[in-house]
Amino acid sequence: MALPPHAQEWISRAEIDYIGPFVKAWAAFNAWYRHDSAQTTERAMLDFAIRHHNSRLRRHVLPLLANGNGTAEAERLKLAICDLQQKLDAIHFEVTPKGRRERVSLREVCINPPVNWQGDQQERSGQRYVVRKVQGGQYEITVTSIRTGQTKLTHVQARYEPNEVYALPEFTDNLSEAQRTTLRQFYDACNPRPMTDLVQGGGPALDMPTMQFQCTAEDLLAGLVETLYAMRNALLHGEVDPDEQVLACYEPAYRIITCFLSLLR
Repeated sequence: MALPPHAQEWISRAEIDYIGPFVKAWAAFNAWYRHDSAQTTERAMLDFAIRHHNSRLRRHVLPLLANGNGTAEAERLKLAICDLQQKLDAIHFEVTPKGRRERVSLREVCINPPVNWQGDQQERSGQRYVVRKVQGGQYEITVTSIRTGQTKLTHVQARYEPNEVYALPEFTDNLSEAQRTTLRQFYDACNPRPMTDLVQGGGPALDMPTMQFQCTAEDLLAGLVETLYAMRNALLHGEVDPDEQVLACYEPAYRIITCFLSLLR
């Protein structure tokens, strides 16, 4: 028998929306890392929180993530991490930082972005491979013969898009198979946002209550902060649809941040 309308309404009112609590918890976390880091950019503030030896977050969270730590505090944090990733696994939650489409997940998270990268070059088997940023932040890719000076491939793109380069006629027609392989390896290494899989990445096993991660505790901490930051940005930039499964991800995210805040008091 279907529930009467007033019962359905009470059920709707009983459902907790974690968006507000998440935003408020992040605001408190943001205030902490802004103050403690004494940095001027958001990127530098986050890097301090994640990596600096004097970061209180790092000092207190890493022991909780270690295998064998069965304290109630550690179990609460680990369970929230598992809940978050399992909810993210159930959907395809995407964001677009700087125009790049990325999935929000600990399976695909950028934890080591290059700092102030402006370009790179490599010489191999008589060819010079160069990638550099040019005016407007665009990427310029060139392949030149060292002996003759002949430019075999040149391309400028608005943002880093490897497949766009590899689809060029010059890539197929002007480069040998070995040269194409070299350019792929070289350009892939220039990725401004290299992604890491913390769940099945082949690193050391980190045992959690309901799943296992393959990464170091340091990388998991970095991945958590970057993932929560992406979720915060998605809200502020209007990228979150009012979908029940997407909104449900903010409940374990809120629990993780409140764990962080309890350690920082």
